[in-house]
Amino acid sequence: MDSPSKARAEREAIASEAAQWVVRLSDDPDPADRARAEAWIDADPRHAVAFVAAEAAWDASPHARLRDTPAPPGAPGTTARPSVLSRRSLGMSLIAASMVGAIGLGRVMLADGDRHETRRGQQSVARLSDGSSIALNTDTRLDVSVDASQRLVRFIAGEALFTVARDETRPFVVDLGNARVEVLGTAFNIRKRTDNVELTVTHGLVSVIAANGQSTQVGVGKTTLIRPDVVATTDLDVALLRQRVAWQDGYIELKDETLEQAVAEFNRYRDQPILIGDPRIASLAIAGRFGVHDGDAFVGALQASFAITAERTTDGAVVLRRG
Repeated sequence: MDSPSKARAEREAIASEAAQWVVRLSDDPDPADRARAEAWIDADPRHAVAFVAAEAAWDASPHARLRDTPAPPGAPGTTARPSVLSRRSLGMSLIAASMVGAIGLGRVMLADGDRHETRRGQQSVARLSDGSSIALNTDTRLDVSVDASQRLVRFIAGEALFTVARDETRPFVVDLGNARVEVLGTAFNIRKRTDNVELTVTHGLVSVIAANGQSTQVGVGKTTLIRPDVVATTDLDVALLRQRVAWQDGYIELKDETLEQAVAEFNRYRDQPILIGDPRIASLAIAGRFGVHDGDAFVGALQASFAITAERTTDGAVVLRRG
């Protein structure tokens, strides 16, 4: 069997096993089955991707109920089915659906070499032959090199989430310029800003090697700020972890960010920017959840909730001022 055929057969086998687990766990599963399913999910990033894809298909079928929506008291047939994913699998459940290209993300590319990039407002998924996947957020550029001797990504700009298949013989390396990230198999989100890099680990363990050679281990549920002379790691609670990776489901989550910070997030996806025309409103605390392309809805919510006016310029920009 040639290599592409073999890889396709492996994907089909994993997808079939994932579907069997979803069906088995769909109705009051035995705790032992749940534990075995979690072990299977954690064994390989491809298992988590396949499981969430199968679970999404099951939930979309006519018999499925929304698991996260409370039912009216006494409504028949509305008992929620608990998710099989435990807290330690939360990171994979948050990102895996986007990896199958079913939620929010656009093109899916086979990507073992050369430059891969997204334009402003675009998202896509690059799948590698080793079973790894890279979800690229808006305005992202990176170079990928995967062969028999190495797995290397040169991260140039933007934001991406990596789901790395485990390979003891070929560590997966992300070159950030002033530091590098090295793993065997795990999942993590990288956002490269003008003056720093923000790394969030959603599954497994990551090594960050600074330019001076100092190595820092970063585990699941932690975030690391990387500067040329500083590598600082802090804990994230579940809510903040969800916020960091909400873009993969097509959302911007705001939890008391300033208006200035919120506007900067929406402008990552807009050709016509939102501008703050009055510094007195820049520090307003904003909370809410919006689609990444719902900047106009965000502006409407500001006008309804605060004494803020919005004016559109001739070139399409939106200027916010105190009312």
